[in-house]
Amino acid sequence: MFDVNHKNNTIGASYLVADILISFLLVTIVKTLHIDFSIFLILFFRYLFCLPLLIVYGVYSRGSKFLSIKNIRGLILRSCFGFIGLMMWFLAISEIDISLATALTQTMPIFITILSVFIAGEYVGFRRVVSVIIGFAGVLVLLLPLSPELNLWGVIYALLSSLFGALMFVYLRVIGRTDPAISTAIWYNSSGIIFAGVLAHYLDGFDVVLNTRDLSTFYLFITLGVLASFQQFCLAQSHMYSQASTLAPLQYLSIPLGVTIGILLFNEAITVKYIVGTAIIIASTYYIFIREQTKKTDI
Repeated sequence: MFDVNHKNNTIGASYLVADILISFLLVTIVKTLHIDFSIFLILFFRYLFCLPLLIVYGVYSRGSKFLSIKNIRGLILRSCFGFIGLMMWFLAISEIDISLATALTQTMPIFITILSVFIAGEYVGFRRVVSVIIGFAGVLVLLLPLSPELNLWGVIYALLSSLFGALMFVYLRVIGRTDPAISTAIWYNSSGIIFAGVLAHYLDGFDVVLNTRDLSTFYLFITLGVLASFQQFCLAQSHMYSQASTLAPLQYLSIPLGVTIGILLFNEAITVKYIVGTAIIIASTYYIFIREQTKKTDI
């Protein structure tokens, strides 16, 4: 039994590391494409080219029922929050350093804790309340004192990405009780094509012929979408093989990876206040996670 569990945890961890690595490949592509293209256009192609592989896998795993969904309301909310969260993330990395944006999005467990009180009616004890306060103190350490070089809109986008990402995960848990992840992913990405397409058309005057004449750029858009498909697959597989308690510490690999990519590819600078603020946020969110696992064990 130990060998089986150990093997499954290794597989799950490998999938999660692959998910994190792919996510930073996506970040690099988005930041590169944003030099010449709007975020809304990048979002449109990300959703468009992500969908085919998901449909193939959905048909393979569910057959003719690959689009069947029971919780329609939950799906709509998950799709809307997921789209806004991803849009805010793309806007954030286009405006501020990847390392800073990555650190700010580590606040997601803090937002999930707050939202669970209002959405799920969950009781949050004194120690978790203190952890939330400490987590936001870490955000202040990251940002203060404000400097002229800091793009406040980028910071707002990153925090909104974390907030809407938290909302998405709350409703993802809800619909996960009744509906398969692949079906919700197909519907989510299909709606994303529509949302992003409308925004790209009305805000950017998007023309599919004019904007895809350069084949090298077009191939980069295809790569973005295909990688997004594999990222979603790796994330789902990691949780299939391992429990969240096993995977949680690996999530923090995104911090050193974000720092490394930021320094090597985009000449970002890392300061002492960045290290201190990030450490406070990580300590706060990890404590929240530990308390959550303790509560589940007690139940």
